[in-house]
Amino acid sequence: MRETTALLGLAVDGAPRAVDAAQAVVDHLAAEDPFVPAVYLARSGRLRRVASSGQWVAEDGIPPATGAVGRAYRTGSEVVERGASGGTGSEVVEGDAADGLGSEVAEAGAADGDGSDVPAWTACLPILAAGRPAGVLEVRSTQRLTAEDLACARGCAAALGRQIETHPDAPADDGARRLLRHMVDMGALEDAHAIAGALLGAALDVVPLQSAVLVRTTPAGARPTTAIGPLADALRAARHEPIVARVGAGSSCATTSTPEATAPADLRELRAAGIESLVAVGLHADRELTGVLMLASSDRTPVDTDDVELLEQLAAHAASCLRAAERLQSLRDRAASDPLTGLGHHATFHEALGASHRRPRTAVVLCDLDGFKRLNDTHGHAHGDRVLCGVADAMTGALRRGDRLFRIGGDEFAGLLAVESDAEALDAATRLRDAVAAAQLGVTASVGVAVPRDGETDASLLARADRALYAAKAGGRDGVKLAQARAGSPG
Repeated sequence: MRETTALLGLAVDGAPRAVDAAQAVVDHLAAEDPFVPAVYLARSGRLRRVASSGQWVAEDGIPPATGAVGRAYRTGSEVVERGASGGTGSEVVEGDAADGLGSEVAEAGAADGDGSDVPAWTACLPILAAGRPAGVLEVRSTQRLTAEDLACARGCAAALGRQIETHPDAPADDGARRLLRHMVDMGALEDAHAIAGALLGAALDVVPLQSAVLVRTTPAGARPTTAIGPLADALRAARHEPIVARVGAGSSCATTSTPEATAPADLRELRAAGIESLVAVGLHADRELTGVLMLASSDRTPVDTDDVELLEQLAAHAASCLRAAERLQSLRDRAASDPLTGLGHHATFHEALGASHRRPRTAVVLCDLDGFKRLNDTHGHAHGDRVLCGVADAMTGALRRGDRLFRIGGDEFAGLLAVESDAEALDAATRLRDAVAAAQLGVTASVGVAVPRDGETDASLLARADRALYAAKAGGRDGVKLAQARAGSPG
């Protein structure tokens, strides 16, 4: 590594912005192979990667409580690790004890893996401005770090700290204004699907990459829900678990390929799919990772740390909006459902019936359980509740796509069945009756079904179905009757 005095030739002191000075330091340190430097500056409670070199993947948005970078910033002391930074089996030396590493360790190979790009040493040096930590200079190496290496890195960190004191960066606000507009629009939405679509559109407006995908995470795994852009299919089809693992601890991930760098094993699939630039941020709600927002491009578009920060703010807002929308929908579903069986109740049945005037015709099925009162009185209400749930499950399993089932009373059920003819309606109603009998729950079902006639009111249709039900009861129960065409005719 170059001598510290080589810093005199850098443009650090004359850099117009702290990020320019950071990049000058990185370029200086990266000139000596195999050192891989990066500079993180503190912004909005996180450590932002403002400059890096030689890495296809670089962490960004690191919480101060996370990893060696966060520890160096939080404590104001140097942290040197032998092994991949934060990896299993790494040896950590902090503060003055790091001075003797060059003579203490004679040699060190790669920490793991099969490539020489795996760092064997990582040094994290706090960047102090006005005596307070302002960021961290990280230097990774596939070879041992000597005392001279650490001294040079300290000089770089000190020079950068002096520059930050005298030339602090002014925050950019163009992206922030666009972000605020999108957040206001998103906050007015109540549907989770609409929120997801607005999130992706907003993300690509704030960070102009080509494509975006929202991956929702649950204990069962990760699944893409919404994707847009020319790389949408590749983002949907990719394995999302590696990205979820990278952002799960609270950090974000930003990556741009370089011709000479090999992608890490867990991201090679994405690169093989034509993705050259990628940024991923987590959606956190109630301290839980609920999703990952990923943006990608097929060209090598560098992603600025300011852009990552804006995406994190957008993702945090979207996570809150999605959680609120899902809770609101859950409340609506509970209000519209029978609490015992989970089926729609009396009010939702009549609402659905009123909205069902379409072709094919929607037949009405009314079903009453035979012998339920005797069973309930004999074995108790708990047993009766189990029977009702069993009946609901049995008939639900007999429904076709587009059919709906409701519990409209104690032991009374109703269905709305999309049919083309009276014969089809009779067959569909018979399947419901047969499903109850096959369940062997100690009850049978009497069923009446009516197909609407042109211009018929809901009240007339229900009256015909009800008469058909009573005709099935009168005919010996455990049967199905099709209502006649005229409201006054028997079933």
